[in-house]
Amino acid sequence: MNNYFIIGKVNEGKSFLFNLFSKNHKTISNPKANTTIDIIRKSILSENFKFNIYDTPGFYNFNDFTKLINNILSLKLDNIYFIYLISSFTDQDLKICKKLHSRKYNLMLFSFKKIDEKDYISNLFDKTFTNNPDNFLILKKYLSNKNKKQTSNFENVNKKTITIFGKENTGKSTLFNKIMNISLSMTSPHLHTTRDSVNWDIKYKNQTLEFIDTAGFIRSRSNRKNLDFEKLSLEQSEYFIKKSSLIILLLDANSESRLDLSLIGSLSKRNKPFLVLVNKIDLIDNKTLYKQKFLRYLSSNHNYYSSLNIYFISALKSSKSKILQIINNQLQNKFFFKTSYLNKIIKSVNGELGKIQKNSKEFKIYFITAFTINQKNYFKISCNFKKKNIKPHIKSYLSKILIRELDLKGVNFNLIF
Repeated sequence: MNNYFIIGKVNEGKSFLFNLFSKNHKTISNPKANTTIDIIRKSILSENFKFNIYDTPGFYNFNDFTKLINNILSLKLDNIYFIYLISSFTDQDLKICKKLHSRKYNLMLFSFKKIDEKDYISNLFDKTFTNNPDNFLILKKYLSNKNKKQTSNFENVNKKTITIFGKENTGKSTLFNKIMNISLSMTSPHLHTTRDSVNWDIKYKNQTLEFIDTAGFIRSRSNRKNLDFEKLSLEQSEYFIKKSSLIILLLDANSESRLDLSLIGSLSKRNKPFLVLVNKIDLIDNKTLYKQKFLRYLSSNHNYYSSLNIYFISALKSSKSKILQIINNQLQNKFFFKTSYLNKIIKSVNGELGKIQKNSKEFKIYFITAFTINQKNYFKISCNFKKKNIKPHIKSYLSKILIRELDLKGVNFNLIF
């Protein structure tokens, strides 16, 4: 597939051009300088054509341009084309375009307004879109014709989309870059480092996994100084969460908060699998004690979560293979149940359990929740008996009922009362 990178100086309108192609994944287009700070990709697909288009950070000088080109080349893509965007052709533009031409890159020149050919050196470019009243329409038609599909392609049939979501500074971009093996998403301790959602694909076990790095949710209202950026960033995050095959909620092991519970509660209401990764576990001294305290905190404050899958990782130190294995296990996991669905079967389960009661007091279930911790599956049963008074034959019979009702044959799980 051909890859078209929109490049140019700061505030030339690169994001605006990108958004004209992209109907749904729109980058933040803003008159403030340096609004776009990451390389953003959108696949443009139709019945007749397909290509990738990229929004890129603007540059002030030749050194900034060189860094951008090096970042693009580090992506190791084939069929790279550059769309150089200008409002007027300056000496700096000439220097940069001469450099690209000398390195034999495919280079096109584009402007939103009509520019006379005598104002630039047309021989530097393979194609120019500068001398028509509607240059975008001409560019769009050109790319559509150039990228016509030749044969049927089934590469996206087995594609899964994984969205990384969470509070600010939890390590989402670090995790994303670790999985990609490239520095595609900028990392920084400052707020609003990731503004636009960054997406990239990798091949893993005969499937294509598309990962989305989203903007952090700012926990403190006093830190929400760029409200326009945050609003648009969260709208982007919401769009990708809706289309995800799996949602990864990334938490920071050093900063437990009520917002963690709020985000877990919000995601658990969606009919989608989601995975909780507790990051920066490498910074915790007594990891065993921390995990015990974390799970007690979570279960005591959030009794109605559904299919909560928790892993403790270090985005910096955990291997890429280990992280991908965790994600793939969750994608293949049969142990995923909405709490509301589990609680619908309680009446019939209580009815069957009543047939084996030998005590004067009937065993009765109030709530059932499901969760996975480090690949071990659990049902948490809220009932009218104290744990020490529950007989083994009740546990065994209940397990058999759950296996039958939830089609869990071959799936290992434990019961917690």
